[in-house]
Amino acid sequence: MPSPHFALYYAEDGYSTAKKIMGRQSAGKSLLRGIARKWPTGEVLGFGPQSASAPAMLAQLRHEGFAGTLRWSHGNGAAELYALGSLYVPMPPIQAQALARNRQGPRSYSLFGVTHTLSSSGAMDLISDLILPVFQPWDGLICTSDAALGVVTALHEQAREHGSRTMGASRFNAPSLAVIPLGVNVPDFRRDESARALARARFGLKPDDVVFLFAGRLAFHAKANPTAFYQALEPACQHTGPELVCLEGGIYQNPAAAVAYELARRLLAPSARFIGVDGADSAAYQASWSAADVFVSLSDNIQETFGITPLEAMAAGLPVVVSDWDGYKDTVRDGVDGFRIPTLMATAGAGEDLAQRYAQESDSYDYYIGRVGMATAIDLSVLTDRLILLANQPDLRRALGEAGFERVKTRYDWPVILDQYEQFAAELTEKRRHAADPAGVEQWTRRPDPFALFAHYPSNQLERQWSLKIHPDRAGQVEQYLELKVANFACDAATLPPEVITALLAHMTSARTVGDLLEHLPTVPMPVRMRALMWLVKLGIAEVKPPSAA
Repeated sequence: MPSPHFALYYAEDGYSTAKKIMGRQSAGKSLLRGIARKWPTGEVLGFGPQSASAPAMLAQLRHEGFAGTLRWSHGNGAAELYALGSLYVPMPPIQAQALARNRQGPRSYSLFGVTHTLSSSGAMDLISDLILPVFQPWDGLICTSDAALGVVTALHEQAREHGSRTMGASRFNAPSLAVIPLGVNVPDFRRDESARALARARFGLKPDDVVFLFAGRLAFHAKANPTAFYQALEPACQHTGPELVCLEGGIYQNPAAAVAYELARRLLAPSARFIGVDGADSAAYQASWSAADVFVSLSDNIQETFGITPLEAMAAGLPVVVSDWDGYKDTVRDGVDGFRIPTLMATAGAGEDLAQRYAQESDSYDYYIGRVGMATAIDLSVLTDRLILLANQPDLRRALGEAGFERVKTRYDWPVILDQYEQFAAELTEKRRHAADPAGVEQWTRRPDPFALFAHYPSNQLERQWSLKIHPDRAGQVEQYLELKVANFACDAATLPPEVITALLAHMTSARTVGDLLEHLPTVPMPVRMRALMWLVKLGIAEVKPPSAA
């Protein structure tokens, strides 16, 4: 009877979207469905500190079609756990779990977990803690993307350097790292023509309407700022024959956020037709996927690490337009499954004050990631070109969608991903069996500049020799842009005063390069000047190009 060769640490928050719809919970819920599909009649070992969690885990597995047996243990010394040899946790392993394991013996079994967001203080602490000697080299972390691996590696290097420099530490844990993507349950997303016809009728769509879909959290500060898409959609509307429609499926954080989105739509994309889809209405949300022609996810936020919705879109046979960002770089092949749009981030050094404000709790996490996001831009000209191309070429949409479906079916279906989990667990077991008794010391880490830590996320980083260009029509609307909540939320007297934005814009006509411009306003800290420039670039008011492209 095939069964998983690792136990699962179960806490409802890590596997259910009943109370919170976030990437971590959605991924955990999807993984449990994948386990039910791969081992439908097997034996699963559940583990957790609360025995009351066992009925919840079994009920969830049964709901996903699991007909096998669930065994449960809340004791770290359980013989079953020793026999399996590895315990999976739906997040990076924590010190408490390692300490509990170590009481039974550091070599009794391995702990391994998975990355989700890497930009919060809690996530950075958990990642950095993995070098502490409470953990062992046979404990591991699955990085869901190459971008995630880069952040994890940087945090580990900084933690080791800090320990060596401040405490003379010379021995650190070297956790096992692997890049394994998240999976999707491909059969759940396959569309058929009858469902498509019903869905398009539901939303009042005409046969020749071209429908772009965004599905996910409607959080401009924490997921994907919509300004780039809206500004590219407007000229696309002027250059295409069919009407362009945008279905926006998801849940707003609060009523004010809904108002902010609506004001941005009116100003930036007045020619497009927008249809809101309540993400809490499962029937309507599912229908939006059936009705769509193209999926769009232009993440520009360091909270994103992998990005599951483009894979879900590929499983639905949709071509995808995504930002060239973090995990999207791994999953979406530009020109094959869809298009990746170049991104630009401020240079390292532009965010040390933001990191410190967040560390000292002067700013909330939402403001921290939102302000970093406002210094990250999407290439509007490339995005506009790709939207027009997809709107005008149904055969191209079909070809890209078919290629994406084949890719996700063969590489990202959960049963395929779970094979890689099993292989990683086996590698940890071999490392544990052949290891000597562990030794080590504990260290702590500091908060890095986000524009240094996440420097590999974008296509490019701003450089002083890049050329400048103003778009006069948009420059004349800067005051209107500053009234938009989706843009001005990052502005305040300390980190990005609106007057610095307008002052920098006034000097732009006399500056030939980024370096020339940044020499103005010497009394304003350089990071603030740089973020002000990136704010203008993000909104399409200014354009910057490397010398070779000028």
